[in-house]
Amino acid sequence: MPAQDSDKPLFPLPLTPLETFFVLDEKESCPIVMLIELQFSTPLQLPVLQNALNETVKDHPLLACKLVRHGERFFWHFDQDLAPRVLTNEDLPLTTGPANNPQTQPFDLFRESGCRFWYVPAETGSRLYVQLHHACGDGVGMRQVLVGTLTRYARATGDPECGKTSRKSSRSAPNPERLRDRNDFSELLSKPPKRSLTTWDRIRNAYYFHFQRPAALSTPRGSGSTSTQQPPESQAISRPLRHVLFSKEESASIEKACSNASIRVNDLAIAMLFQTFEQWEQSHGGGNAIRYRVMMPVDLRSRKDLDLPATNRLSFAFLGRRKDQCQDPDALISSVADEVVAIKETRVHMDFLDGLAAAVQHPRFMRWVIERSRHMTTSVLTYTGDLSRGMKKFFPERDGQLQIGDASLRNVFGSPPGREGTNVALGVCINWGQICISASWNRQAWDATTTDQFLQTYANNWRAWLERQTIS
Repeated sequence: MPAQDSDKPLFPLPLTPLETFFVLDEKESCPIVMLIELQFSTPLQLPVLQNALNETVKDHPLLACKLVRHGERFFWHFDQDLAPRVLTNEDLPLTTGPANNPQTQPFDLFRESGCRFWYVPAETGSRLYVQLHHACGDGVGMRQVLVGTLTRYARATGDPECGKTSRKSSRSAPNPERLRDRNDFSELLSKPPKRSLTTWDRIRNAYYFHFQRPAALSTPRGSGSTSTQQPPESQAISRPLRHVLFSKEESASIEKACSNASIRVNDLAIAMLFQTFEQWEQSHGGGNAIRYRVMMPVDLRSRKDLDLPATNRLSFAFLGRRKDQCQDPDALISSVADEVVAIKETRVHMDFLDGLAAAVQHPRFMRWVIERSRHMTTSVLTYTGDLSRGMKKFFPERDGQLQIGDASLRNVFGSPPGREGTNVALGVCINWGQICISASWNRQAWDATTTDQFLQTYANNWRAWLERQTIS
């Protein structure tokens, strides 16, 4: 899929409809920013890390761009001076606000790039946080940036051959000119879907999306951003993401049980989320919620996109359930598994992009629709699979950790942003044999303690399902 007009300057580069949606949908109180947290058992050399990042961003120019507006249209404008910096809390605090409800720093995309790195020393090593505005890229693109940066760091700190062997260099080098193709889905659409949607299906789906609003999860009494209660371990809780991890034994049992039940871990994650919604609302919302909705990102990359720089090449699918459909876990899991297959076979997720492509031609109407449909989903769940397995292609593993030159990486987490009405957003991955669930939250409605409570309820539902599978 060759880039078109490659003889013309790449920038200024018009935003795609999806990127425009992210810009217009954002509110200052709920930035559309994803977070990634890397935990190291060792400190990092900051000058070396900054140099590695500088070189990597040359392959991913959207991370060194700001927005420029001409009339109703938005454009990316490249500026090398906007390349992301590796910050410390002395440069700019990672979070602001109370320890139990830390707010990440917002972006002004008209003045700065939408990517930042933060280095945070820890008692047992260090943490590296990556803050990425969703208009600049998605999780798959961010993984490219991380691998590129860490590969260059490794070469400079003790592993000069990192990423140069055939075992480690399975991906093509990013080609910035491919950014012209980031909204071209002709290859994907060249083959008909396995199942076709009728006109009636599309009308019904549109009515469901716009007129059958999902419930927003309630805030427990005494919690939320207005709560003055502080947990005793305020330093431990003052982090922008919350996590719950299953043990290696639990994780292996869950994966085996999913295989025996002919479902995917993603199916289980979505179904247990619906069950947790209803339990949460029974406990904290009086059981008044009628319907719930989960947004599931769908990666649209193909093998030919291995050289595509960090950008957005995804769409969204929406799975909804009424409260009465969230009572029977086994029926719920079966129905979710069937629906995920149907989503892929009908390519219904492309309707979301088609709608944006039509709306962007009428900017005022698009703004009106976005404002009317701002509350799209109860929660977002993105399943990234085995992150550690993908990174083993580039870095050697020692004692259950990846060796990045002179540094040891012990875990990686990530979560999509919480939004207005979407009070919790979840990222699920498998690292070194452990299933990890990470959460971000809407700081205007929830706090870290509430998020921890939700995560524990959610994880307990996984465990209860596993116990039933073991008994049966």
